[in-house]
Amino acid sequence: MRLGKSFRRLRTTIAIVAVLLTVVFGRLVWLQAVGGAGYSLSASQHSLSDVTLHAARGSIVDRNGVPLAYTADAKDIVADPTMIDPAARQDYATMIAPLVKRPVGTILNLLSTTSRYALLGTALSPATASQVEKLTLNGKALPGIFSQATSQRLYPGGTTGGNVVGLVQSNGVGAAGIEQSFDSVLKGTDGSLSYALDGNGNINPAGLIKRKNAVDGGTVQLTIDQDLQYTVQKLLDDAVKQSGAKDGQVAILDVKTGQVRALASTGTFDPQNPASISSGTSLDPNVQQVFEPGSANKIVTMSAATQAGLINPSTVLTVPDSINAGGVTVHDAWWHPVQKFTATGVLAESSNVGTLLIAQRVGEHNFNDYLKKFGLGQQTGIELPGESGGILPDISTWSPSTFSNLPIGQGVAMTSLQLASMYQTIANDGQRIPPRIVASVTKADGTVTTTPQPAAVEVVSAKTAQTVRTMLESVTLPGGTGKKAAIDGYRIAGKTGTAQQPDPKTGGYSNSVYWDTFAGMAPADHPQFVVSIMIDNPAHGLEGGDVAAPLFHHIASYELAAAKIPPSGSQSKLVPLTVP
Repeated sequence: MRLGKSFRRLRTTIAIVAVLLTVVFGRLVWLQAVGGAGYSLSASQHSLSDVTLHAARGSIVDRNGVPLAYTADAKDIVADPTMIDPAARQDYATMIAPLVKRPVGTILNLLSTTSRYALLGTALSPATASQVEKLTLNGKALPGIFSQATSQRLYPGGTTGGNVVGLVQSNGVGAAGIEQSFDSVLKGTDGSLSYALDGNGNINPAGLIKRKNAVDGGTVQLTIDQDLQYTVQKLLDDAVKQSGAKDGQVAILDVKTGQVRALASTGTFDPQNPASISSGTSLDPNVQQVFEPGSANKIVTMSAATQAGLINPSTVLTVPDSINAGGVTVHDAWWHPVQKFTATGVLAESSNVGTLLIAQRVGEHNFNDYLKKFGLGQQTGIELPGESGGILPDISTWSPSTFSNLPIGQGVAMTSLQLASMYQTIANDGQRIPPRIVASVTKADGTVTTTPQPAAVEVVSAKTAQTVRTMLESVTLPGGTGKKAAIDGYRIAGKTGTAQQPDPKTGGYSNSVYWDTFAGMAPADHPQFVVSIMIDNPAHGLEGGDVAAPLFHHIASYELAAAKIPPSGSQSKLVPLTVP
């Protein structure tokens, strides 16, 4: 009886085991035949590791190859707070903080966390990182303090050209200037490295390794000269300070190519120190901020009238002290009786009334056409972000008084770059070449792409431009408003300007706040470069001839000497300014 029961139990157990074996075997068949591909793929995925190979950001250099921005090896200082004795945290912070240039309290807070990773300092020079690594406490190295390789963006010129070069964000993306507009060129293309891991997470020497090399960023060569840029910024800063002005701008262009030689503004920033950027200000005022040029705009009227044969340098005009035009009364800047000015005298002594008399001969529509030909109201196409096209009201919106303002440089606004471009036109025998600031781009493989010179826009004939240059020379001669711009041994041509700034309180123009301007060329007999200057609201009622013209003298004197431009071989042609 007992034997029968035991046999039945054994038979039941065998049956259960057989069923279990059948299930297991079936599952194995399914795993191998049906799910094998998926599991194989999953295993493969878990056995590969990818590493990004970062591309090095390219350099920005001046026209002579002098580095303005480049990437260098650097190190981050990191800590594992769990390895640091709490009693020693204060000592650690006191020693490390000065080297990483962060407050002691900040470092102490980072060392007091429960995290195993704390970033204490970023992008330090290898020498500074070495100082941190060599720190000791009680004669022993600091446990829990490490360094890791990284890179840093360096700007050796500091504030020199900061408005042009720009800067990069903490994530390495260009945030202003050339760094922004050429970000895709400079940043390069990251690569990758994929390698196999064994079951323990170690690199499998027999595993497949795939490598895609990084392509470093290209080099952007600018047309500016670092030495000239530095000197211009220094001279501009000095002039603004001495005149009590708010700020100022200078743009210098090569006459024959339209290339920018310098583009300076006061209050620029150090790309190495983003904290130096003033809140609410333009990062590159020379192309982003506009101003009314005042009498510096009178070359449009003179050029249009000369081109049409309406005037020549000796044309005599009867000029009263004031004129009613478009329902408004316009005065000259100084009182005088009715006087006979030559057209040259109107320009040299900056008579508003005389200019309007000539503009009336030109006519509204022709004058508007010349404003556009000189590039006003439109972007130049310079390779810098955020460029303004200036302000030029459409002729369909002109009121009767508009034509009383535009010829004397009120009611129209431009950048210092546009103002320089206008005078480049006259210096270049009537051919306006849109300015450019990038000379070339060199890829990591050595391929060089040179920036093509834009096609010239013919504004006036060569004969007209030469005639206007002669008239502009009289501005810098005795009797002219810009005589402080004159340079011994050189013929200088240019024009002063003093423009009233809008008064937000009244909606009209202020009688005490001005923009002072000067734009000119050297040497006038064979122009090589043009300089435009804007000084924002100098104190004590100073005018363009008092601040901007002397600044032109200093800037042009430096560049004439630096570029080894010989003195003029002839004398300026003297044209009487008035007729008895």
